[in-house]
Amino acid sequence: MIAGLVVAVAALLVAWLGFFFFRDNFSTHYAAKVVSAEAFRNGEIPWWNFYDSGGQPLAGNPNLLTFYPDNILYLLLPGHVAFNLHFLIHIIAGWVIVRALCRARGVSDRSATFAATVYALSGVVVSTTAFYNLITAVALIPLALLGMERKSWRLIGVAFGLMLLAAEPVTLAAAALTVAICGGLAIWPQLLRAIPLATAIGLPQIIAYLDIAGDTERAVRFSARTVLTTSLTPVRVAELFLWPFSGFLNDNMVGEESLRLFSTLFLGVIAIPALFRKSRYNAAALVLLLIAIGRYNPLIRWLAELESLRIMRYPEKFALPLVVVLVVSIAVYFERTRFKLPWAVVTLVPLLVVAWKTLPIDWYAPYAVAEVRQDANAPGAGRIHVAPGMVLPGAPARVEYRRRAELYMPNFGSAAGVRYAVERSADGMHSLFSRIATERFGPAPLELKRRYIRIAGGITPGALPYAFIVPRTIPAHSIHEVVTVLEQPGFDEHATAVAPLKNFVSAPGRVVAYREQGQTIEIDVEAAGPVLLFVNQTYFKAWVARADGQTLKTVPLDLDRMGVLVPGSARITLTFGRCRGFVVAAWIASSLLLLAVFAVEVRDRRPRQVERPADEEPLAV
Repeated sequence: MIAGLVVAVAALLVAWLGFFFFRDNFSTHYAAKVVSAEAFRNGEIPWWNFYDSGGQPLAGNPNLLTFYPDNILYLLLPGHVAFNLHFLIHIIAGWVIVRALCRARGVSDRSATFAATVYALSGVVVSTTAFYNLITAVALIPLALLGMERKSWRLIGVAFGLMLLAAEPVTLAAAALTVAICGGLAIWPQLLRAIPLATAIGLPQIIAYLDIAGDTERAVRFSARTVLTTSLTPVRVAELFLWPFSGFLNDNMVGEESLRLFSTLFLGVIAIPALFRKSRYNAAALVLLLIAIGRYNPLIRWLAELESLRIMRYPEKFALPLVVVLVVSIAVYFERTRFKLPWAVVTLVPLLVVAWKTLPIDWYAPYAVAEVRQDANAPGAGRIHVAPGMVLPGAPARVEYRRRAELYMPNFGSAAGVRYAVERSADGMHSLFSRIATERFGPAPLELKRRYIRIAGGITPGALPYAFIVPRTIPAHSIHEVVTVLEQPGFDEHATAVAPLKNFVSAPGRVVAYREQGQTIEIDVEAAGPVLLFVNQTYFKAWVARADGQTLKTVPLDLDRMGVLVPGSARITLTFGRCRGFVVAAWIASSLLLLAVFAVEVRDRRPRQVERPADEEPLAV
């Protein structure tokens, strides 16, 4: 009880004073979660991010965990505290669950506690604190294995259901493979019962994602090279057992060292003797390692060439379940060894040193950027765009990221209310058309990319307003045609729009008012007849425009902007998400189901014996 209280107080202090700043947390996750938190506090589901690169989906985005249970923290605590607690809660939960998993394997409290501590300090677990979505696997993969050991289809279903809400497909697939190998044929009846439960829990994320999937960058399959980018090299495999030879916390590496997901993989030399036992866990470790080496495995290279499988990337992620099963083997070995104290010292001391050097946490103060708000109704209001890239090449990571915060680097500045022009997506969830725009106009002369330039701290001169009536359109029915028209000398996006329509001429009219009310846009239009309304948000098919109870047609304009065909004077309401009702109903059902399953598990904690024929026997060497 006292130990638990100390851990809770320490976690709150770290969450309040610190900030997990590194890599994806800075470039994508933190800013988007702050924007999402504002919607939650207003009693809305966060559907759309107005600040990130001309607009980006929130609900359904697999990087943002919009429907994950711990989002309740954002209703109760400051954004950065809730953000940090997300990491700490999963590390603590991972320690507790791994300890229970080791106990289920028949080891003593002491050995289980030792193994759980090794796990919590391992390089892979510490490295996942740079990824808001990936940290969930630290607790959920062991939970799935614990359900397997206890033969509890409910625990297995909850674990995979939460993985669906976390929407990290590679770790979900890796966890499923691990459970299938470690459980053997005996676990399949439990798995088949768990699948409907997991699907029901993950349904809100599934529905929300399917609503946007076809329009995002992820609609295009990754290349085979991208799929295999972060494969474990032979040196990095050695890091698991010996030491992090390729360095610690540094994001500015070159060559092979830059192609890594986890800052370090270090687990400890104790994993070597732990492998020399006949066990399904060790068999799983071998399979997971062969997948994690990715491009160094001919079979994985061949599979990466299959287009249907190129929806997932980074074989290095298989190191997460690999470490989990190795830790279980370490627990069994530690239970049987006569040299417990020497092994504890030799293992825990190096792990503490590596964890201290690797943990990507900094004081929150350098990242508490001043809030900047733009008046969306201001005449000529445009979008700020800050150039990407390193600002202090070769500098220590903390120095580099503090400087990025000062400059409101994309897309971190959106946490302070800064709006950005179209930018290369950090997470592959921007519009596919926006990606084409950034690639096409990136090297273009200044006059060709007025909507994409940066004016620090202000409004871009000549930028398009948030909404206006397009006088006329030029028809184009392919990306090539659109780009050709946009690049013509003298093309004026204020007077003309390129659209997949026949020549359209708007009746006389004007936009009277533009309002963003939470997650809803309201636009008042006065017009003598039909007009084409240009709305300066990224076009997705999931946008729904209504006026006087009618659903209005939306079309893409100028490649990636949104157009609305308006019959005349009206108040237009724009909302994002075609399946809002289904998503809300699924989320309520998912939440109630989670509560019900955990209540049943607490009530029904019967000992579950697992048959392990010929398990844990020494291997012949």
